[in-house]
Amino acid sequence: MIKTSSLPQPADRSQERGRPREFDLDEVIDSAGRVFWEGGYHATSVGTLCDATGLLRGSLYGAFGDKHGLLIVAFERYADGAVARLKERLEADLPPRECLRQALLHYTRLSADLSGRHGCFITNAALELLPADEVLRPYIETTLQRIGAQLTAAVIRGQQAGDFNADLDENAVGIFLLCIVQGLRVLGKVEISEKKLTGIVDMTLRALL
Repeated sequence: MIKTSSLPQPADRSQERGRPREFDLDEVIDSAGRVFWEGGYHATSVGTLCDATGLLRGSLYGAFGDKHGLLIVAFERYADGAVARLKERLEADLPPRECLRQALLHYTRLSADLSGRHGCFITNAALELLPADEVLRPYIETTLQRIGAQLTAAVIRGQQAGDFNADLDENAVGIFLLCIVQGLRVLGKVEISEKKLTGIVDMTLRALL
């Protein structure tokens, strides 16, 4: 996992446009992540990233190496947040079945919202850049494994509470739910009603009984 603290310090551009050498690395990564998320990697130019982050090219290259290096750290930041938010929803103070239902419904609401038309950064990156991008591949695979692990843990809690069929293989169900989550994110990129997506969630939960 790349840690921003280990990145090289940005080049000194204090005399260019009067910009100080220091900048907020987290804000830069967040801004770049939004650009990649909305436009995709290939369609995003270095100039667009400079405009979005406020960095000069030299500072961007000095901090991240190149456009792809910035993609990696932006993806990792987004992925960490996505996994943390999913974990929080799945571990809410509700019965396990309802926790899982609410977590899945979160994706239906995102998909029904116009802002959801951008899809999911994780899903978008996988569809656009795999299988060719061997550098990004382990980040995507690890992220999907982390999401699957959270879903599997939710299944186990549901089985222990008697909400789900105890005879089901929790790992297989976790992968099944991962497929559902990613499918909801892909469907969210097209015109499909929240009602139809909610029906998918309800059918999914019935399969666990």
